[in-house]
Amino acid sequence: MTIPAAARPVSDDGTVVIVAHRGPHDFVWEAGQWVAKASTNGLVSMIEPLARQPNVAWFCCVSEPPGSESERDALYTTANDQTDSDLNVVPVPLPAGIYHEYYGVISNEILWRLHHHLVNQFGYAQLDQKTHRAWDSYLEANRRLAEAIRATEIPVRAFLIQDYHLYPLAEMLRRHFPETPILHFIHIPFPEPAILKLLPKAWRETLLRGLLGCNVIGLQTAADVRSFLACCQEILGATVDLHRSTVILSSGRTVRVRAFPASIDPKALKTLQQSAETAEARQQLASSMGELSIIRVDRLDPSKNQIIGFNAFERLLDLHPQLIGHVRFLAFLIPSRTDLTVYLAYRDAVYREIERINSRFSQTCGFNPIEVFYTSDRTQALAAMESCDVFLVNSGKDGMNLFVKEWALVSHKPGVLVVSETVGVALETRALSLQVCALDVEGIAKAFAEALFMPADARSAWLSPLRANIEKWTAHDWLVAQLRELEITLPEPAPFPAHLKPATQKGVVEWELRVLNKEGIHARPAAAFVRCARSFLCEIEIIKGGTSFSAKSILSVLTANLNRDTHFILRASGVDATAAAEQIRQLLESFEHEEG
Repeated sequence: MTIPAAARPVSDDGTVVIVAHRGPHDFVWEAGQWVAKASTNGLVSMIEPLARQPNVAWFCCVSEPPGSESERDALYTTANDQTDSDLNVVPVPLPAGIYHEYYGVISNEILWRLHHHLVNQFGYAQLDQKTHRAWDSYLEANRRLAEAIRATEIPVRAFLIQDYHLYPLAEMLRRHFPETPILHFIHIPFPEPAILKLLPKAWRETLLRGLLGCNVIGLQTAADVRSFLACCQEILGATVDLHRSTVILSSGRTVRVRAFPASIDPKALKTLQQSAETAEARQQLASSMGELSIIRVDRLDPSKNQIIGFNAFERLLDLHPQLIGHVRFLAFLIPSRTDLTVYLAYRDAVYREIERINSRFSQTCGFNPIEVFYTSDRTQALAAMESCDVFLVNSGKDGMNLFVKEWALVSHKPGVLVVSETVGVALETRALSLQVCALDVEGIAKAFAEALFMPADARSAWLSPLRANIEKWTAHDWLVAQLRELEITLPEPAPFPAHLKPATQKGVVEWELRVLNKEGIHARPAAAFVRCARSFLCEIEIIKGGTSFSAKSILSVLTANLNRDTHFILRASGVDATAAAEQIRQLLESFEHEEG
């Protein structure tokens, strides 16, 4: 994919700012506690290569710790959990109550479910006083993000906003950055007007107007683009150009609405596939795979429709009893939102159904035909993808589903994809998979049988072009296509100017310092801190918790989270190191006097 000649490198104009609810880390339950680990989430994996470029900042939401130990059952993420020395991550703290209502109630209990057409027992059912209060927190969280970005006073080249948690943000940013390009990518399916009307009028109008603060709105598929345009036209009465996929605002500004199908990084996937961890997972799974195997890999979430998939497997065994004892169903179910009651209820319902089906067939099979791996172990799932006969995705509604693309690249048996027509990836795999109605137990069971009995050469005839299509449109292409819309290229890091390099290293000065001012080193003192550090030739680092942060980067200083009473090591290396350390020490003291 070529970059237009008019595109300008980000370093010429300022910082590209990524804004997402998520930071670079996920949370895994280990030894009775939540542990922060590098995220395997699709959103994070796609934006991280951009985030590692120079002059790119990543703002994310974090929660201040709840007020008592009894509240720790609710999963939250703190600033310390999201810092990463290789990234310019700027965590924006939210009070624990606001964080829970903005994220847990509005984003997950309402918007996620509505976008996935979940209006049922495990879905969006009603709005009460609690949810109306939570709506105010959703808006407040977005306001605090916008204010935190503004307060850094960094020159912004463009904004890349991610997902449904931040629908109002673009309009808020537009007030402070009227000329700055903004692109908001939505990773989940966008609902039709009739579905969006299940939100109160003021809410749905606020969400749409918030998105129209962008220059470009990115969605997964052409169907999502049509849904968004229809919502703008029907709900807001906006002028829409269906041919050009644009919304024309009363101000005369035009908002472009585009499809950027999400994808994966084949090189990174191959590296993981060849790792020692994946080799170990293959050995551990060997006894579970059996003669024939069906697998699914998805979060344990009502939108993934797992119960229907297990019912279809039961029906397969009824239709083809000769398969009993020869075929296994391996379900890799990733824990999801376990702090929300409805997700726990859904998990329990899934397990009850699995136990019922296993009790019917285990004696005849000599084993449980359905085996569950309730884990976030990606290498384990990857090993199963390699050698399964059938890969099932029967979500009721899905944005894209990147697991399908991973499976297609690693499958070597080869396997067959059974996918519901309402999944985003179904369009890309239309002639290369068995497509089913997400709720059709009988139809899915018959697709299982067709896939299991399909000759190897027919399977290969589908899998080869599917692989080729994925390799033609990777996560890199997904990202570049969005940057093209904003006329941005990202250069390699420029070398440090030779005339600014210290001629010699005459020692290293390390002082332990303490932040004494009440508000800590927030945006304004951070700017002064960085200006002071940049006035010296020596290298200056902040060492905190074993992690090094550059004292000459405002983003790095903010990422260090230098709150009141924080102790850190100031390390200066170079010809003027002692003078630099003394000047910064005096600056910290002046902050204390100015801010109390």
